[in-house]
Amino acid sequence: MNLYLLRHAEAEPGDSDADRRLTRKGEKQTEQLAKFLRKHEVELDIREIWHSPLVRAVQTAEIFKNEVGLEAPLLEAPGLRPADDPRPMGLRLACSRKSVLVVGHNPHFELLASCLLSGATSPVLIDFKKSGLLHLERAEEPGKARPLGHWILSWYIIPRLL
Repeated sequence: MNLYLLRHAEAEPGDSDADRRLTRKGEKQTEQLAKFLRKHEVELDIREIWHSPLVRAVQTAEIFKNEVGLEAPLLEAPGLRPADDPRPMGLRLACSRKSVLVVGHNPHFELLASCLLSGATSPVLIDFKKSGLLHLERAEEPGKARPLGHWILSWYIIPRLL
């Protein structure tokens, strides 16, 4: 199974965290990431796109899907808000049979990635940048010794590298 974690792009400041929209720079960051993936013919095995309910994550997911040309459905997923405990999402991903793109936020993503890679949320193993895309491959199914399975970091793309 392939797992792609995409942190939302740059968003406007605002009083209501849930309603913050992407800036024009944020939209361009997502478009640039998609263009890079297309140019380098990076194959993305994505069957579903899970996103948080926050506007900036929904926008990032929509732009990415359209720019890359994905047919996968967009699905709002519980447990992807910035302050949510990453372990329930880690278990959900561990049990998934479909390759998914998850679009969310920090600090949740830094903790989720660390949890999947090491089985623990501390120490944080990935400095998750806005519009950063992380690809993990499940190398081993979940079991008693490793309830989240064994995941391998394949690649990580951040905007300043593009």
